Amino acid sequence: MTSRPGCTRRRQRSERKAGGSGDGCDGCESGCDAISLFSLLWLALPAALVTPAPAGTPWGARWPVRLVVAYRARVSPARPPCCPFTPTCSTYGLDALRNHGLLRGGRLTVARLRRCRPGAGGSDPVPAPARAASQALVQA
Repeated sequence: MTSRPGCTRRRQRSERKAGGSGDGCDGCESGCDAISLFSLLWLALPAALVTPAPAGTPWGARWPVRLVVAYRARVSPARPPCCPFTPTCSTYGLDALRNHGLLRGGRLTVARLRRCRPGAGGSDPVPAPARAASQALVQA
């Protein structure tokens, strides 16, 4: 079995527990967990330095958005599709950071990454911003 990027720490940990006979990382058949994805962000960091933030991104969220865009360009194509949610976690992160800013969008993104695991899934859209929801109530 070939090792996928981001699985080495988990494989080393399982080999230590099993006595060194691990033939692959556990859980990678259906996708790696969010912690291994965070370990892959260092691959996207150099690309994030030169990647422009998409138009309409709040000033405080530009660096995290640039990091997600660089992750999608550099790391994601090298990995098999493993996100069980619709939209994918990177699309969710971009939408959350653009619509809610750095603090709330970052919190929503981290919460989504923590939910992303084998066995979970389905439709999980980004919640509407509070100002848009309150404007919809006022108009109704």
